[in-house]
Amino acid sequence: MPDIFVATENQIPTPADSSSEPTSHGEHAGLHPLNDNNYSSRRMQLFSAFSKNPRGIRFKNQEREEKILLFIRKAIITNFKWLFISAIFLLLPPLIFIFVNFGNQIITFPLIYVIYFLLFYYLIILAYIYVNFITWYFNIAFVTNIRIIDIDFSGLIYKNIAATKLSLVQDVSFNQIGVVRTFFNYGDVFVQTAGTYENFEFEAAPQPENAVHIIEDLIGRRGHGNI
Repeated sequence: MPDIFVATENQIPTPADSSSEPTSHGEHAGLHPLNDNNYSSRRMQLFSAFSKNPRGIRFKNQEREEKILLFIRKAIITNFKWLFISAIFLLLPPLIFIFVNFGNQIITFPLIYVIYFLLFYYLIILAYIYVNFITWYFNIAFVTNIRIIDIDFSGLIYKNIAATKLSLVQDVSFNQIGVVRTFFNYGDVFVQTAGTYENFEFEAAPQPENAVHIIEDLIGRRGHGNI
């Protein structure tokens, strides 16, 4: 996989950075990966929106014993709206041309102006498609056996990376409201952390119930003294 999921070294603020003591390797070693019988490892596809134990993917500052257990980005179906709008505007000039011809209308603009206008018009549409695609593609979340990492990317000018240890997760839940979300099985996953640390929200995540169960399994092991 290309290193599209790489964050710079100083862009992953974790609660450990502000704590009084760093986490030791011994503490990490107790957070074991999930049972491979239930969550088999497989190579993640380029446009995957939900992958358990993905192979062939890493992120910067990933620790030696840290294993990615879950990869999440917004469900692919959430792209339908902007794809539909893009298709309409891409087809609009040819439709106008056909309508003008059938109406026996005469275009008085010089051809060179029409060409320049179409080039500029399609450039705007392609920019709209590009911005929406990369916004979907780079808004991702990782759940590892040590922490949860959330990368928020909007357009070309905004990026926020947040992380928290699994030991600070207190509760995880999801909601799935509406026929469309229920039919296509996606919803919002909420991760509540301890104290004043930032809470996490994975919007329009595929298989939200499955994601909640995976995180609950990890924090449940912590609660039963497995770390």
